[in-house]
Amino acid sequence: QNLQQVMAIFSEWSNAATFEKLEVDAERGVITEEWRAHQDAKWRTSQARRPFLLANTRNLDREPIGLMDTVATVTPAQLRQFYQRWYQPNNMTFIVVGDIDSKEALALIKDNLSKLPANKAAENRVWPTKAENHLRFNIINDKENRVNGIALYYRLPMVQVNDEQSFVEQAEWSMLVQLFNQRLQERIQSGELKTISGGTARSVKIAPDYQSLFFRVNARDDNMQDAANALMAELATIDQHGFSAEELDDVKSTRLTWLKNAVDQQAERDLRMLTSRLASSSLNNTPFLSPEETYQLSKRLWQQITVQSLAEKWQQLRKNQDAFWEQMVNNELAAKKALSPAAILALEKEYANKKLAAYIFPGRNLSLTVDADPQAEISSKETLAENLTSLTLSNGARVILAKSAGEEQKLQITAVSNKGDLSFPAQQKSLIALANKAVSGSGVGELSSSSLKRWSAENSVTMSSKVSGMNTLLSVSARTNNPEPGFQLINQRITHSTINDNIWASLQNAQIQALKTLDQRPAEKFAQQMYETRYADDRTKLLQENQIVQFTAADALAADRQLFSSPADITFVIVGNVSEDKLVALITRYLGSIKHSDSPLAAGKPLTRATDNASVTVKEQNEPVAQVSQWKRYDSRTPVNLATRMALDAFNVALAKDLRVYIREQASGAYSVSSRLSVDPQAKDISHLLAFTCQPERHDELLTLANEVMVKRLAKGISEQELNEYQQNVQRSLDIQQRSVQQLANTIVNSLIQYDDPAAWTEQEQLLKQMTVENVNTAVKQYLSHPVNTYTGVLLPK
Repeated sequence: QNLQQVMAIFSEWSNAATFEKLEVDAERGVITEEWRAHQDAKWRTSQARRPFLLANTRNLDREPIGLMDTVATVTPAQLRQFYQRWYQPNNMTFIVVGDIDSKEALALIKDNLSKLPANKAAENRVWPTKAENHLRFNIINDKENRVNGIALYYRLPMVQVNDEQSFVEQAEWSMLVQLFNQRLQERIQSGELKTISGGTARSVKIAPDYQSLFFRVNARDDNMQDAANALMAELATIDQHGFSAEELDDVKSTRLTWLKNAVDQQAERDLRMLTSRLASSSLNNTPFLSPEETYQLSKRLWQQITVQSLAEKWQQLRKNQDAFWEQMVNNELAAKKALSPAAILALEKEYANKKLAAYIFPGRNLSLTVDADPQAEISSKETLAENLTSLTLSNGARVILAKSAGEEQKLQITAVSNKGDLSFPAQQKSLIALANKAVSGSGVGELSSSSLKRWSAENSVTMSSKVSGMNTLLSVSARTNNPEPGFQLINQRITHSTINDNIWASLQNAQIQALKTLDQRPAEKFAQQMYETRYADDRTKLLQENQIVQFTAADALAADRQLFSSPADITFVIVGNVSEDKLVALITRYLGSIKHSDSPLAAGKPLTRATDNASVTVKEQNEPVAQVSQWKRYDSRTPVNLATRMALDAFNVALAKDLRVYIREQASGAYSVSSRLSVDPQAKDISHLLAFTCQPERHDELLTLANEVMVKRLAKGISEQELNEYQQNVQRSLDIQQRSVQQLANTIVNSLIQYDDPAAWTEQEQLLKQMTVENVNTAVKQYLSHPVNTYTGVLLPK
């Protein structure tokens, strides 16, 4: 039934759009504000790069959003004429992806779309890109650039993959990018490149027939000369020696493993990704390859890719004259110190004539050894609900086991620590997330960062971590048919984490530079001021440069390890379609062997709330928009349970819709409008955030209107229809949740953090059925009628 409705809507969009004057006029303001709101540092950088990157392409004529003069003046009749010319069946591709009956879907497409009148459609003209065969030089100076850096861009014809030869050629270009990135990161982490803080190579499509391949490095301490030397040396070393067979074999092996994993993990393929690939194949008129076809072709054809063939491709690239050097700086002094074209040309000549040593690939250590505790055991077991079990280990750690209902071969292991950055004093708090990031990029146990990437690919595991105020989450994804590597990795991340000194130095330097240039990034400065305004707590303050410098790599590692210093303060949430008896031995061996640290960390305390209302106005915005934030804090006095939270969420869905209609669509002048409720279980309070961007001269008017909308909605409550829509949407999410390992794991973790009960979520379906308009509106009026504090902030243009 839903698919039938969707197809009917597609049919109407494809043939029966009305273009009423009122609707067209209302949309003008929305598009204008969208265009205005996106004029940020990224947009300004893009504008400065466009003449160089998009030379001789039609993309240079205008941005995808269009010309604002056209948006302001186009008539409904002109839109209708354009629509009738281009929106024709022979210009359309309809893609249906999901858990569906393909025959049924095809029949629906035919029933709804084959009846569309096949008038003669306009044909796309081909606008071939012409090469700009001379070297150019560009300097981009924007105060909000985070780091200064230098890059070399090449423009070259796009490889359209339509046969085996082009398949190999496209793979060669992408391997050159990966080989460069891998070598650069290895040299930075080994300390061989101390003059740059990072870098990357990438390939981007710039026109239907053209692409750009660029190499960029970031200057450390804003020293552009050192950065240029580092990039020149890397490029010249490849010119002279190319890449080694060991490097190429490593890249091939890693990529083939990724492709094989994609074949083996059909159930987890992301629908958006698959839809995007199908759409790209249709738009570019290229064959669509399944994961199996891609893997088999790569396995067979990549044998043709050798260090010699890559050397030829590299030389072809380096001889390409359609190129430009780009320097990115964030102040006038740095712009004056930027290298002149003559200086860059002289450096190129110098490194072309300099004899450089070949890079020696360090190889890969692919073993991960764990010392198991033979005394580890499961000390107790409790059934919390159907397919939900709680175990307590002899070291005090708790394990929640949940069996998912879907066909995914994925096992999710999440360690939830009740220690976060709020467990640390003010002079350390803001560096804990940085320490966690450094550890995540440094490898574990005997594995370096690069070796860990290869080991993870070969064992089909991924790892991520997140530090928040009161908790730290460490997540590992593994396969149900080979779960042991996942348990090995989470054990080693907790017990044998490392920090590479050079990675820490780069991150530390970046943090200091960000602090020095905070005044040049108004949006971040505004967000920080609002954060400090809402709390009377030194832990909200940013550290000063001397405090950051004093925090060594050893300090960072010690701090990160304290987050998981006590097994008794960790709950492991394990979710997957796998029986408990297959996991018990792994749980005991790897999770039960985690030992108590000698330096345990106390649980954190919530931030102290500011008790006075406050208003912040900052007139430093670089974009021609106002950014408005209004926080209202409500004292719940008693913990908010799941039923109350669902009532508040149902109300917020209706409120958010009101704000979109009455602020963004009808009042216009506003681009983005958001309404968000959050509950802090430790502080026992509720926060509501109203945020939007708008025309600067209208921020007071629109904020007043938004508050009036909220007051009216509070008085009105939600309707039976709105509650029914909320229940249907949540029920659909619950149905998906049972089949999705990731979503079920996230739900259990959230239950644990919000309600201190990993089984709280099991009541959600029953509570959903019990919701009534009366109890929702009663709860909303009880909790949201009287804010304790209001904090309002406006970021305005200079």
